[in-house]
Amino acid sequence: MSRGTVLVLEDSRVQAQLISKMLENCQWSSVLSFDHKMAFSTLRSCQVDLLLLDVYVEGGNTLMHMPEIRQLAPGVPVAIMTAGGAGGSALNETLNAARRAQADFVLQKPFTPDDMRIILEEAIRMRGAPIKPTHVLVVDDCRVVRKLAGMALAAKGYRVSEARSMEEAFERIDIAHVDIVITDIFMPGMGGIEGIQIIRSTWPEVSVIAMSAGIEQKVNHTQALSAARHIGANAQLPKPFTASDLTILVEVVMAEKYLAA
Repeated sequence: MSRGTVLVLEDSRVQAQLISKMLENCQWSSVLSFDHKMAFSTLRSCQVDLLLLDVYVEGGNTLMHMPEIRQLAPGVPVAIMTAGGAGGSALNETLNAARRAQADFVLQKPFTPDDMRIILEEAIRMRGAPIKPTHVLVVDDCRVVRKLAGMALAAKGYRVSEARSMEEAFERIDIAHVDIVITDIFMPGMGGIEGIQIIRSTWPEVSVIAMSAGIEQKVNHTQALSAARHIGANAQLPKPFTASDLTILVEVVMAEKYLAA
């Protein structure tokens, strides 16, 4: 028995068949379209549970058609796949454009069956929600903080993704369109300050909450959070915090976002 149906938009018939086989092995059905006209016709006549769309199809750019696609398939999760165009040299730019177009997932070609399973399982959870939940990304190198924040937010009905670093957050295929990012300031690698700057310049519509306990008595949390506010964080959350502190702040930030829209 099929667990759901995926509309696959891919102009390479060989790749489309390979993707279809991958979906079949995951117990999902597929409907193949080889150009935008076929995809639109399918959406008008069939109900699907996931859209798996290549960006560059028959010389056109699928991202330019996202408003029409959303109108034809309201509430259906969208996964954008690409090798980047121009031989792959523009991969990051294309993936970021997909995120700005509010794709739910992004897939770099070639992708693996495990990559596909991650998206399919999340699509099932999204399908079961009565309305599309607000997507919150928690970025912190401390597993305990991620777990506690995730549990508190999930209990309030949010869709929650976690990442141990900004680098991981930007690379994860199941972290594409997010509504709000909650990030620690001091982490290995890129860290929160640089990460917030990238989010602000690439996805300006995403709200950001910065959190910090300071670092080894050298920088206190007030100084760290002030720096985050200066580069564009919408709100600040000192550590340690309670579940109530977190969820109330998220509600306030989201309310401000909707009022400003």
